[in-house]
Amino acid sequence: MPYLLIAVSNILGGSTYAVTTEALKGFAEKDLMLLRMALCAALFVPFIWRGRRRLSSTSRGDRARIVAVGLFGYALPLAMGTYGVKLSSATSASLLVGIEPVTIVLLSAVFLGERLTGLKILSLVLGLTGALLIAFQGPPTLSGAFTDRLKGDLILALHGGCWALYSVLGKSALKRVDPLDFTAVTSIIGFFGVAAWAFGGATPSSWPAAAPAAWLAIAYLAVAGGFLAVILWNVALKKVEASKVANFIFLQPVVGVLLGVGLQGDPLTGWSLAGGGLVLGGMYAAAHS
Repeated sequence: MPYLLIAVSNILGGSTYAVTTEALKGFAEKDLMLLRMALCAALFVPFIWRGRRRLSSTSRGDRARIVAVGLFGYALPLAMGTYGVKLSSATSASLLVGIEPVTIVLLSAVFLGERLTGLKILSLVLGLTGALLIAFQGPPTLSGAFTDRLKGDLILALHGGCWALYSVLGKSALKRVDPLDFTAVTSIIGFFGVAAWAFGGATPSSWPAAAPAAWLAIAYLAVAGGFLAVILWNVALKKVEASKVANFIFLQPVVGVLLGVGLQGDPLTGWSLAGGGLVLGGMYAAAHS
């Protein structure tokens, strides 16, 4: 049952990159982030009320972990992913999220004591190599212009690594904190982090002019990507090792690339295919380690 929840969570997560591209047609980055996180936080308010007694007894260490997850494992990579998609493409975002599982494998060994095998090291090497091929569209080089596409891909690679913090930092706290309580608090903390970052840069006066499709995209990102997917992930993460949960993230590139190419018309180059193959190979190695 936990693995089914993980699979559904990653299918929903993989769909968010193409949907983000649609939302960005009607909203600037900061407006999109603010609206998405505000709606998502509102959905979690009843959960905070339901678990207020349990949350009041949470240890200081777990509170610190929850705050760190909300700010650095949720708000930060979400913002980076939004900017990365804007500069690059939904397809690149879908492929480069593969950095997340290999980073989880490494960090889980360092901070959670999970075994680091030769296959896990191989998965890290393959994943990073694939990400570089996608970002530079060939072997890495310092020559040439630092294009928006390259900047976007590098941001997306970093965003995949930052998402790993969510699972690694969260895994420890989830041993003692109810998954729904954890998800609600980290989501609301994430909203406040995004709100502080977007303060002064958002333009609410432009919101009424946004097309209905852009509003529907934001609703999907909040409900499916920020509410349902995260609840399913944390319920499963409480029961399964972080490095094993990470293996299922391979579904995100598959779903994201199909939607990016089929619905958004994103180009799919030979270097992207080669890099994506290495990233998927890295995740396969992690799954069998």
